[in-house]
Amino acid sequence: MKPSARTRTLTLSFIALLALTACGGSSENAHSPAAPSSAASGATAPSGQQEFLSATETGARTQDGYHLNEVTEGAPTVILFTDLECPYCAKADPTYAQVAGELEGTMNVTVKHFPLPMHGNAIPAAQAVQAAELQGAHQQMADHIFKHQKDWKELTTSESLIETFTGYAENLGLNAEQFATDLTRDDQFELIQREYEEGKANGVTGTPQFVVNGKVVESVDSSTSASDMVAAFKKAANL
Repeated sequence: MKPSARTRTLTLSFIALLALTACGGSSENAHSPAAPSSAASGATAPSGQQEFLSATETGARTQDGYHLNEVTEGAPTVILFTDLECPYCAKADPTYAQVAGELEGTMNVTVKHFPLPMHGNAIPAAQAVQAAELQGAHQQMADHIFKHQKDWKELTTSESLIETFTGYAENLGLNAEQFATDLTRDDQFELIQREYEEGKANGVTGTPQFVVNGKVVESVDSSTSASDMVAAFKKAANL
């Protein structure tokens, strides 16, 4: 189902458009544990979180997703399916960014959205990242949203979410008026939904999960080291 053209506000009801009825995963650390379906979930981001690496970021978007390293034509791709409200995704992202640098020229390292129904604010957060991407700041916004996860995940109104995410855009030096307009762009919401559906088609059941050659890499989760991620991704790509 596509969003109605009359849908012009950031709303928690967007979550109803996604067909997944339950979240899960094969790894204990691959997704958030059972949690209330309301936006007032009690999970918080891991402590000691650092700013994420972005030295290799190119900002390119292809059908493979948003690229975290320089696009290498013909190279295999690893895709991270992520939920911005998932604390395990926040934990995994700095490692994945490091991996992007280590795999530069060998594999393309990309990200796609997979907002879980158990996380009521995951779609609005993804919309905020997409609005920032339109101003060349996808990863900067994703980093900021992960870093401040505990501050927005319990918000329960569209107005509070818009105010919070627009404040983040201002902090990042973006055009706040344009950002607020782009938050509700149908094409960006449809992109999020397409990526979610692609994740399901590839067997993604929780977050974070990593896909190479259309298959989930079962041996990798949020606690995996950068060196082990690199080895697992190369093995999955037959490199």
